[in-house]
Amino acid sequence: MSEEPLDADVRAELVRLRDEVAELRGRTGGGRWRAVVSAVLITLGCVLVPLAGVGFWAANEVSDTERYVENVTPLAGDPAIRNAAANRVTGEVMRALDVQAIVGQIAGRLPPRVGDKLKGLSGPMADGVQGFVRDKVGQVIASDTFQTVWVQANRAAHKQLVAVLSGEGSQLLKVNGGAVSLDLGPIIDRVKQKLVASGLGLAASIPELHPTIELFDSAALVTWQRWYSWLITLRWALPVLALILLALGVYVAKSRRRALAGVGIGLMAGMLVLAAALAAFRAASLGSVARHGLDQAAAADLFDTLARFLRGGLRTVLVLGLVIAAAAFFTGPSATAVRTRSALKRAIGVAGSRLNTGRFGAWLARNATVARAGLVALAALVFVFWDRPTGAVVFGITVATLLLLGVVQLLARDP
Repeated sequence: MSEEPLDADVRAELVRLRDEVAELRGRTGGGRWRAVVSAVLITLGCVLVPLAGVGFWAANEVSDTERYVENVTPLAGDPAIRNAAANRVTGEVMRALDVQAIVGQIAGRLPPRVGDKLKGLSGPMADGVQGFVRDKVGQVIASDTFQTVWVQANRAAHKQLVAVLSGEGSQLLKVNGGAVSLDLGPIIDRVKQKLVASGLGLAASIPELHPTIELFDSAALVTWQRWYSWLITLRWALPVLALILLALGVYVAKSRRRALAGVGIGLMAGMLVLAAALAAFRAASLGSVARHGLDQAAAADLFDTLARFLRGGLRTVLVLGLVIAAAAFFTGPSATAVRTRSALKRAIGVAGSRLNTGRFGAWLARNATVARAGLVALAALVFVFWDRPTGAVVFGITVATLLLLGVVQLLARDP
């Protein structure tokens, strides 16, 4: 009497139960200390990953002057930056002209009745001159002159900032009112020339001025110096150490699949903490800017531009952690994972039932495990060598890998 063959669902459930029994047996004896050591290693690795990301960002975005200039150059066309610069320059020019004082001096030399009437017009005259000056300043800010000055000033300020953070030249940095500033003196010179050329000869008497637009609050420079030094020194050691700890944590674990799921969840948690810390730091920085009476919108645009790479990196690692956790779960022995795999296998089996792949299908069926491992390794290499991968890139690589794995399952047909 022959036994009826088991269907796919029953076989999958037996595999799941067998894995669970093996896992329960593994928890006895040495399994407990291995679980503790694995958890400690994975936790330490996940804690180091955000620090490694910040260190890499500091080394490549903050300390590299050319990359910094490349990032901030487009901000010369940002409306908030232009408006902040125009307001600052206009205010300095109007203070230097002091139209109301000049009108008062002229009125004092005239007969009282005429002088009093002229003094009454000093306010509207000052407003008219201010509108005229603001228009000319706006023309200069909208020209290539401002972009040239913006790039040159940012390059000089960044070199000075790095000198301060590295402790190599704190006297070089121009600090005004607790903020690291850009010198807009060249813009003032260009505005003077334009005002004189437009018929406002009074502008020729404007002295040499150096108004500033603030970039960084320097109240916490001492703290920044300490962290900057550590992060730059450990910028390569931290990522390597984090990867070693995570790999050891998975290797030591009795249940490596669960350990891998823990790595994925830990990476996601670390990135969420880093995102919250970055948001808190941004709010504190903009609050400090507001307390100094600076332009908050311009400061926000500058901060977001500089933190763009760090935010992109944390999103990438967040998606990567999600992919790792999902892969560990759906390859596991849980009922949901087993049913999902069985459903996909049946669907692929139905789709490929009419395919005749011949010898290639037979060869692929015999080497399906090697083919799958090769595809996963190829996906890992693509991710590693991709220049600045984003979360969308990680998702795309994952989807492409899953599709290729499905193709392997579809074509692997043993006659």
